[in-house]
Amino acid sequence: MKKPASILKKLVELLPRKKKTGNAYLKKDIRIHAGPDTQGKQQGRRRRLERLKQRLLAKKQQPETGYSKPAGSKKMTLRLAGPLFLAAIVLLIWGFDGREKLEKGLQSIAFFKVGKVEFSGCSMVPEDRLLEASGLILRQTSLFGLDASQVEAKLGDVPWVERAVVKRDWPSTVEIAIEENTPVAILNTPQSGEAQLQYIDEKGMQILPVLPGADVDFPIITGLMEITDEQQREKSLAEVLIFLRKVASNDPHLPVQSVSEVHINQVGEIVVYMVEYPFPIFFGNGNTRQNYSRLIQVLRALYKKPNGKELLSQIEYIQMDYLNDKVLVAQSGSGL
Repeated sequence: MKKPASILKKLVELLPRKKKTGNAYLKKDIRIHAGPDTQGKQQGRRRRLERLKQRLLAKKQQPETGYSKPAGSKKMTLRLAGPLFLAAIVLLIWGFDGREKLEKGLQSIAFFKVGKVEFSGCSMVPEDRLLEASGLILRQTSLFGLDASQVEAKLGDVPWVERAVVKRDWPSTVEIAIEENTPVAILNTPQSGEAQLQYIDEKGMQILPVLPGADVDFPIITGLMEITDEQQREKSLAEVLIFLRKVASNDPHLPVQSVSEVHINQVGEIVVYMVEYPFPIFFGNGNTRQNYSRLIQVLRALYKKPNGKELLSQIEYIQMDYLNDKVLVAQSGSGL
């Protein structure tokens, strides 16, 4: 007697089977077994695909060169179209004699109106006076219509101002550098009708009146404006300025602070007075440089003596033009 298992196997073999057509295999007929290198090949393929993807992405991001059209050029063209169109309109207006209208239009823009004026280098002249002399009007004058040379000329007319430099600081500031005249003496002007004392510079120009509380530590020039002969007055002033330039060197025996007054008489002769000693020093008319050098020698000789200060206090006068090569130092009626 046969076993049940062998009988069942026989019956299965007798059942009809489906034929294989083309690539239509039964799932049980195709069995793929992964070999030892299949997994590594798949990972390598993925890496190659990843590198290819990165190269394509980098190529898109890199701007094109050569004869190809640059990336974003269309946006740049649109961005420049507005300013170019505006420039074309401006040139068109300019071509039809519209320069004056264009300038007035620019000057009317509030953004370019002068809102601030900065001064530097001015210590003697108040800034409000300089602003008034400049002709600049805050929030009315435009930087487009500003004539810097004209403003500089106006400021140069201010007596104390030697020179002015005007610069624009866009959009609404004006910078003005002032170079002031340096006073060297005070001139007594009794015929001026107003202030009797005026500062003068190294050129002899009157700068400003001496106001109460102002610095008066300068030699005072008297008698000059009382000379009626204009040529003689100019000649005497020139000799006085030579003397002032000499004492400005501040020789220890005759510094500028030691000179109290420089007087000019009617015939143009110069008489110098010192601060510490009341005696006059007659310089005469002319030869101021030579007489100054001789005076320094006389004062040096007197100061070297043991009783030099006592001798100076006893001097009645010093005459520099006594003789061509002699100086007279009078003391109690005697020459030293």
